[in-house]
Amino acid sequence: MEPNRATHSIKNLEMADILNICRLASDGDENARRRLMDLLYERIHRTASYVLSNPDDARDLAQTACVEVLMSAGSYRGDASLTYWADRVTVQTAAKAFTKKKRRERLREKFFQPARQVMTTDEQVARAQVRDRLTVHLHALKYKQRQAVVLRYIHGYSNQQVADLCEIPLETARARLKKGRAELKKKVLADPMLSAWVQDWGEE
Repeated sequence: MEPNRATHSIKNLEMADILNICRLASDGDENARRRLMDLLYERIHRTASYVLSNPDDARDLAQTACVEVLMSAGSYRGDASLTYWADRVTVQTAAKAFTKKKRRERLREKFFQPARQVMTTDEQVARAQVRDRLTVHLHALKYKQRQAVVLRYIHGYSNQQVADLCEIPLETARARLKKGRAELKKKVLADPMLSAWVQDWGEE
């Protein structure tokens, strides 16, 4: 289901164009469906990879979320940005997937060590190492805290938007963010590769 990796930008589209794409995709137009996936797949996959630690689970989640987006495209009315709407679908799909995964884990413990990609330059290697280490610590957070942290600090949503996306009260979102941020900072400070970088983190 992975679309072409051509460069597509939602920012270059008028709302009327986005609504038309969603309407046509909902009606089954294959070109519109491909166009919608070109616009959203990378975003959906990135969110899934941060929320779920297992790459295979993340890939499955991204594909399931893409199906949900296509099936519900007709419900998009432009009240919020297309990415916000897609993030909400992804988060809700992730919550269902996480619940199923936890049920499976009660029956069978499973450990997975993701393979590292081979990079071509020192800069790429260094950047990948930092990202990998940070992702390891992010995945060590409790799921609900990790979900909130990803939405707030990776996707840049406000606290209220995080609450809306997760369908929880604002104070609950703030509490999850506070705990998640504190726990992530503690883990990162204990990591020699990342400790100097995190010293600049401010408090909210």
